[in-house]
Amino acid sequence: MKKTLLLLLVFICNILILHAQKLHIDGKVSDSGKKPIENVTVYLLKAKDSSIVNYTASNKEGNFSLKIDALEEPSVLRIDAENLFYSKRFEKIDQSISLGDIVLEKKAIINIDEVKITVSPVKIKKDTVEFNASAIKVRPDSKIEELLKQIPGVEISNDDKITVNGKEVDQIMVNGKPFFDKDGKMALQNLPADIIKNIQFTTTKTKDEELSGKPPKSQNTTINFNIDEKKNKGLLSRITVGYGSDKRYEGSGLVSYFKGDTKISILASSNNINSKSISADEVFDNMGRSSKGSGTQGGGIQKSTTIGVNFNDKLSKDADLDNLSIKYSDSDRETHSKISKTTLLPDYTLKTTSENSSSNESKQYNFDSSVRIKLDSLTNIYISPSFSGSESFNYSQTRSSTLRDDKLLNESSSSGTTNSTNNTFSPNIYFSKNLKKKGRVISATVNSTISEAKSDQLNQSQNTFYQETGAVTTDNRNQIQKNQNQNDQYNFSAGYTEPLSDSATVGMEIKYSSKLSRDSRAVNDFDPATGQYSKYNTELSNSMQQRINQFSPELSFSVFKKKFNIWTIANLDISDMKVLSVFKGQQYDLQKNFILPRYMMNFQYAFSDRKRITFSNSASFSIPAAEQLIPYHDESNPLISYTGNPNLKNSWMNSSSLSFNSYNLVKNFHYYITLGFTYRNNDVVNYSKYDNSGRQIITYGNISGNKTFNISTNFNKSFKWGDKKMTISPRFSLNYVYNNGFINGQLFRSNSYNISPALNFGFEIKDKLTIKPSYKIGYNFSKYSNYTVDQVNTTNQSLKLELTNYLFQSRLVFGNDFEYNTNSNIAPGFKRDFYFWNTSLGYSFFKKQLTAKIKVYDVLNQNQSVRRTIADSYFEDREDLILKRYIMFSLSMKLNKFSGKKPKKKQKQDMKF
Repeated sequence: MKKTLLLLLVFICNILILHAQKLHIDGKVSDSGKKPIENVTVYLLKAKDSSIVNYTASNKEGNFSLKIDALEEPSVLRIDAENLFYSKRFEKIDQSISLGDIVLEKKAIINIDEVKITVSPVKIKKDTVEFNASAIKVRPDSKIEELLKQIPGVEISNDDKITVNGKEVDQIMVNGKPFFDKDGKMALQNLPADIIKNIQFTTTKTKDEELSGKPPKSQNTTINFNIDEKKNKGLLSRITVGYGSDKRYEGSGLVSYFKGDTKISILASSNNINSKSISADEVFDNMGRSSKGSGTQGGGIQKSTTIGVNFNDKLSKDADLDNLSIKYSDSDRETHSKISKTTLLPDYTLKTTSENSSSNESKQYNFDSSVRIKLDSLTNIYISPSFSGSESFNYSQTRSSTLRDDKLLNESSSSGTTNSTNNTFSPNIYFSKNLKKKGRVISATVNSTISEAKSDQLNQSQNTFYQETGAVTTDNRNQIQKNQNQNDQYNFSAGYTEPLSDSATVGMEIKYSSKLSRDSRAVNDFDPATGQYSKYNTELSNSMQQRINQFSPELSFSVFKKKFNIWTIANLDISDMKVLSVFKGQQYDLQKNFILPRYMMNFQYAFSDRKRITFSNSASFSIPAAEQLIPYHDESNPLISYTGNPNLKNSWMNSSSLSFNSYNLVKNFHYYITLGFTYRNNDVVNYSKYDNSGRQIITYGNISGNKTFNISTNFNKSFKWGDKKMTISPRFSLNYVYNNGFINGQLFRSNSYNISPALNFGFEIKDKLTIKPSYKIGYNFSKYSNYTVDQVNTTNQSLKLELTNYLFQSRLVFGNDFEYNTNSNIAPGFKRDFYFWNTSLGYSFFKKQLTAKIKVYDVLNQNQSVRRTIADSYFEDREDLILKRYIMFSLSMKLNKFSGKKPKKKQKQDMKF
């Protein structure tokens, strides 16, 4: 282990040395009065095509240092500020350059060696980098996703994960607001590039940070597309319908109208091909580009329908309706699974085989809204109420048997139905006021959740247990169970932030929360005499009322400098827990008081704009659940019983992480490495025991020393020449989990390892060809002590190839996705490997407004969902029902209309050499 880590660190150091940017251009920027100018954008352009080599910004003293590699071709250095500029041309750069003092001049347009410059292609404003869309060359009918691909530092991986200078993107906005959803897929796949004015990249902020102006603590990035004011009016629509073999179908539609600050969108989708996303894939539509359920998915075949409306607008000068959305969905899901489970015990093993099938019908309703009100120039209030409701009906059947040394211990068969309803209402209010002194802020938050869940469950089961003496016992049930759960949770916080300097702040906050839950379970057995479920079962019925009040004073401190930032938060949670419960007709009362500290801290140091190291550490206590504390013997499951332990202690967890991230814009090379470690003290674990008939008896206890360690690293290198791009991205991850616990009264230990190297490759000829092969191997093994089995392992491999051809000016698109998966050490009766292949051929006509496609899902008809799970005390092989081969014909229509006329002939770029 130590040798592996040492070799990895040596490898990382070599990469750092080999890929460091060797040259730099230095200077000091000032105005005509010799006053240094901070945060001025400095960038170097290639003369031949205006592409950006690298960019940076000046510091507080006006100094800058632009890292570059040697350039054998002409380039132009540009420095831009408000109404000020500087420009210098270089025929080649083969050594570092010091420009000394640079005085910016007032001039809007200059001509240097046939160079015409009107608008800066990139601007840096504090923590925001802004790119001018008109300076980015894309095809006239491109979507905004193409804009992203041309921006330096932006990478889109094979699995569509977006990173900017190595930082993951978790929000995509349009005009500062979500375009249906924050992941931005709707916008990326539908909005045309030629209506965009600029693209902004900034650090993701919480709502509190956004309203108060506090520095963001996130390590992620938000992308915002601003629509050109002259074109911020239009209608966007996309409709797809398809029908195929085995009565498979798909249909989806999106209509969006926007004008200025007003936007209203209507979406609808219906299919029986397991598609949950309304965003259509460019090549495969709602079919998607992967097998439905292979590897780690839950399997099953689902029919679903979704209808939604989204609206946002500027209500007045000081009020913004950020979001108003209503969504309805209806789904029908069928599942079937086959499971082989081996339970590890100190003296023997148990083998359980089972088959489960179910059908589920559900309806869901969602309402979300958010309004931002500006009370004055320093005061903001944000109101965000939401409601969700659901109704479902489920029918299930299960058969299982458990053996020891090929001797039958028990067998069970059951069937049942469940009718359930759930409703949740969450009104949330955020308040923030910036006082006259910069950085001084008072804030308050009120968050509430009121929910209710009800279910009626019919359970019919036959359970047979075979004793060592030869005696046979049964536990047969025919009963109706009515469950009701109510949860009311109210949270209030008030805080004050005081600046200690221009970069340091201290904060004080008071938090109060109150949680009240009421749970009841009423069981009635079938009475043959009356033919009704009228016999009240006291043994299985119960009720519990729980209240937890918590008061938490909090103290925080933060320092945000250009080179580093550090923030810490310390809390003291003072809790009062009171439980009133009735089990088996007996009352159990519980009252406990806790005073528990917790803290979080984070430190980040930036070696440069695109190279940083981050360390974080946190520690906290957690209170055991009431069900784990009450000494009640729960036998609602005939195969497993549970008993609480009132002597449980609060568990403590400490987590640390260390990450290093670097992005070399000149070499198009990015890598990161992340290490994490978690330690648990007084961890609450199951104390399991199995009787002679294989029935599991569980209670709870504390144990210390459980820990996890993980390391992951990723390298990404891109090569660009002409209209071609090649990307190589090797990855590696290692997860180690150490757990100890008790089973059958004896201590066991497990050491689990998950080692997963992978390699992704991409090659693209713009508008002609895309190839994305990838390979991944996962090696999982666990070593045990005090079991009859010392070690269990499995290896799974996945080889994928995505191939897309664009012909006849992208009118004809031919896509193929190929995948091979294999699993080792799977139990007999489970298939170890399979091939999976999707293909699609589409042709666009009528100015690409209509697209006809023929698609085949699972061409070879081999798709399957088989996987092995290895845990502390068992390993399990599972196969699920999966969607199989079908052929589908589809027709898509796009009708988009935007204000602002397109030029009849190609305009000059903002920069032309």
